[in-house]
Amino acid sequence: QRAQAVYAHTNGTATYTLTQADIDAGTFTNIATATGTKPGGGTVSDDDDDTQAFANMPSIQLEKAGTLVDQNGDGIDSAGDKITYTFVVRNTGNVTLTNIRLTDPLIAISGGPLASLAPGAINSTTFTGVYWLTQVDIDAGVFTNIATVTGTPPVGPDVTDTDDDTQRFVRNPALTLEKSGTFDAGADGFADPGELITYTFVVRNTGNVTLHHVTVTDPLPGLSAMTLPKSTLAVGESMTGTATYAVTQADIDAGFVANLATADSDESGPDDDDHHEPLPQDPMLELTKTGTFDAGADGFADPGELITYTFVVRNT
Repeated sequence: QRAQAVYAHTNGTATYTLTQADIDAGTFTNIATATGTKPGGGTVSDDDDDTQAFANMPSIQLEKAGTLVDQNGDGIDSAGDKITYTFVVRNTGNVTLTNIRLTDPLIAISGGPLASLAPGAINSTTFTGVYWLTQVDIDAGVFTNIATVTGTPPVGPDVTDTDDDTQRFVRNPALTLEKSGTFDAGADGFADPGELITYTFVVRNTGNVTLHHVTVTDPLPGLSAMTLPKSTLAVGESMTGTATYAVTQADIDAGFVANLATADSDESGPDDDDHHEPLPQDPMLELTKTGTFDAGADGFADPGELITYTFVVRNT
C-alpha cells in the first residue's frame, strides 16, 4: 500500500483561449506548477511547461477599380480626361500584417502606408489613385495598369498581391475637307484658255484620335498631283494644301468648272467637298461687210448691174 501511494497520480484539465498576439507570435508556451503538503509538514512542488506552435499563414488580397471621368463634359473620350482608382485591401491570412504599401508604376498613388491590418479586416479608404489620359492612350483605345500591395507579417518574408484594371475608350476618327478656288482672269477680266484656278484644300482632324497617311485626291488634271505639307494630323489640327488647274475652252464655254475632292486617312472614313468656280464669259462677235460693184464695159452703172457683198464674221 505504501508503494502504491508513492506512485499514485491524479489528472486535471484546463483550457486557454488563443489571442491574435499568440497567432502572430507563432508559438504559445506556458508553465504549470504542482504543489503538495508533506506528511511531516512543508510542501513539495514540480513544474512542467508546454509549447504549442501554430501555422503562420500570412496572405493579402488587392481589388482595384477604375472610373473614367469626362473632365470637360463633352461626352468624348479625349486626352486630359482622367481615371480615378479605388483600392480594397484585405488581410486573407491568419496573422496581423503591418507596413502595408501600395505601388503602381503608371499612376499617382495617394495614401499609406497602412500601419496594420488584422486577419479578416478590410481597408478601402487609405489608398486612392489618379491617371490623366494622353493622346497615345486614346489612339490605342485602351489603358491597362497593374497595382501591387505589400504587407509585412510578424515573421517571414513580405506577402504581396496584384490586381489590374483595363479602361477602354471610344475611338471616333474623323476628318473634314474644305475646298475653295480663286480664278485669275488676267488683265482683260475674262476667262481665256490656260488661265489658272488656284484651289485651296483645308483638312481638319475633327475626331478624337491621331490620323495617319492623310491624303487629298481630286480628278482634275494637275490637282491629282497635289501634295500636303505632312501626312499626320493630331486631334484638332488642320493643314492646307494648294494646287492649280488651267482652264480649257470647254470650261469657258460651260461658264464654270465644278469638281469634287476627297480627303481620307488610315483611321477615318473619307470626306468630300465640291467647288463651283464661275468663269467670266465675254461673248462677242464682229461683222465686216464689203461690197464690189461691177459697172460693166461702159464703166457706168446701168440698171440690173450687180453689187457683190462679202460678210466676214469673227468671234472676238
